[in-house]
Amino acid sequence: MSRTGKTRPKIAAVITGSTASTVVEKAVSQGADLLEARIDTFRSLDPASLAVALKELKRSSRLPLILTVRSKKEGGARDIPDEKRLELFNSLMKFADYVDIEASSSGILKNVLKSATKERKKSIVSYHNFKSTPGDKKFKEIIESALSSGADIVKLATYVNSFEDLRRLSRLLSLSDRLIIIGMGPLGAASRVFFPMIGSLITYGSITGKTAPGQLKLKDLKKEFSRFGI
Repeated sequence: MSRTGKTRPKIAAVITGSTASTVVEKAVSQGADLLEARIDTFRSLDPASLAVALKELKRSSRLPLILTVRSKKEGGARDIPDEKRLELFNSLMKFADYVDIEASSSGILKNVLKSATKERKKSIVSYHNFKSTPGDKKFKEIIESALSSGADIVKLATYVNSFEDLRRLSRLLSLSDRLIIIGMGPLGAASRVFFPMIGSLITYGSITGKTAPGQLKLKDLKKEFSRFGI
């Protein structure tokens, strides 16, 4: 998913287990471009039940789907052992268009990326820091490692404590056209609107509750974009 100035920013609506059956219609009507299924928030982790849920999401929305089984240490709703996460990725990947796996999930990262390549799915290797924004050296290491491991897209989401953090995040977009850059927290909220305009591939909006600090509602993102003729 490369972006140029000729295409508008892409918005992914975050679908959680408690809202999956009620928000898809809203996501579509409010202009979502993709859905992100946060499997770690679903009540049941039974692969067969989840397969039914994902097939219904695809059927009712007709939108591309991001499969995410977020690790607890990077914001997941619960602590799911890596062995179980790998099982879920492998069994549910066929119903998705993208898979999102953390760079820190070293025990299963290679296997998930290998499966994504085999299944012809796009892979997003992600990094989340809910306390601070690291220095440029750390970011470059993550980006280079993720791309060299086979990632199609690298997602970096960090907590913004100062305007300098926000400026440093914006500069990352000059390094590659395969990045999703997000600033979390009150000061980072602007990044969810403006970074997609300068190259960040996807921004994320909620339909009900937030899944990350500073996350905006999908309808508010659309309203902000419309202010700039997008």
